[in-house]
Amino acid sequence: MSDAGSCMRFNNAAQRILGDTARPVIRVEETNDRENRWSAEARFVGPSGNDLGPVVGQGSARKKQKAKDIAAMSGLEWLRSQYPWVDLSDV
Repeated sequence: MSDAGSCMRFNNAAQRILGDTARPVIRVEETNDRENRWSAEARFVGPSGNDLGPVVGQGSARKKQKAKDIAAMSGLEWLRSQYPWVDLSDV
């Protein structure tokens, strides 16, 4: 799977499966690690915006966008494993 658009694919898949019950987010933060400066997590937030769900994907990389892409791809794979009956081939 290509990195290009991985955040968008994670978002589209989550919306298809979860609808308005949860919103997908990629949280990213800078670390002290010189090799992997950025760390990112794919999670879901409840409709109120205050209910942060468990981590469903993680990534770390030298560049911020790459860390986000890795976390999003991991989150998308998690969605596919949890909802195998939902066709996500076009997201």
